[in-house]
Amino acid sequence: YNLALNATTGTIANAVTFSNTGTLALGASGGTLNFTGGLTATAPSTKYLAGTITANNTTSVINLGTTAVSVLANTLLGGTATGTITLGAATLVDGATLTLGTGINNAINLSSVAGTAGGTTSNLTINTTGVVSISSTIGTDIGTLTITNSGGTTFSGAVDASTVTLTNTTGAITFNGALTATTLNTAAQAYNLALNATTGTITNAVTFSNTGTLALGASGGTLIFTGGVIATAPSTRTLKGTIASTDTAMTFGAITLGAATTLNTNAASNVADLTIAAITGATHNLTLLTGAVDGAVISGTSVSGVGTLTITNSGGTTFSGAVSAATLAITNTTSGNT
Repeated sequence: YNLALNATTGTIANAVTFSNTGTLALGASGGTLNFTGGLTATAPSTKYLAGTITANNTTSVINLGTTAVSVLANTLLGGTATGTITLGAATLVDGATLTLGTGINNAINLSSVAGTAGGTTSNLTINTTGVVSISSTIGTDIGTLTITNSGGTTFSGAVDASTVTLTNTTGAITFNGALTATTLNTAAQAYNLALNATTGTITNAVTFSNTGTLALGASGGTLIFTGGVIATAPSTRTLKGTIASTDTAMTFGAITLGAATTLNTNAASNVADLTIAAITGATHNLTLLTGAVDGAVISGTSVSGVGTLTITNSGGTTFSGAVSAATLAITNTTSGNT
């Protein structure tokens, strides 16, 4: 049978297990439904959610299983209990925001989140001090993805959103699937950040403000920062694969190569400079290029431990310190190399 709790208020004291195998509807837009002892709803075929749904007894859980979830209005899952929040593949109606957690220590296990194609974008907010695991994709008409806080967040699948805002985390925020975003915002907080996929495109001019570590790219992959990138605040920077911009500048602090790496600003004008501090090669090869445009320069401090250092298609290259590489190759530079 199907079961619906549609009122704007309601409180159930015990730990509830919904065993019906039909559909389950919980809550109403703007309302609050309290499950003091928590709730488990793994049996229903589909779940429909709206409003605030809480668990409020010590470590009681909100376990909605792995079957499909439809979010019908702005919805918050959380409360004062610190049990795990579990949610299967969620589809949000146009304009809805799904918020997971209330800023306390809930572990969150999430499958996928998608908006409804063709309408107003929907949003996802994560707010917990617990560990967050997203096993599948975030995408289809997602406007803003916000990590307000977490005890570490891992995205295993691709993430596609208009805006991705990473406010705070203890530990690391890791994107193992491709990140596609019009705007990526980071904050001056001590979290680590890793973009590990073999593909990914970020459109805005990105400044990595986090002061933990930064890892960009994958061996053999291509990560594109269309509007350019500044990465001087992180404590360390590890690069892999091809990292490119589109006629825009890229500025890095000291970098360590985690695999063969190519840095390319694809210069069509003299604004697309490539600036790097000290480079530690760890025996990997490094290729640096801007484009054969006078004034689109490559500048760095020192180079050590690089296998083959290739400088090609630049508007001039300057290193202020020592350069140590097993092999040095310089081709097609419009100005001098020093």
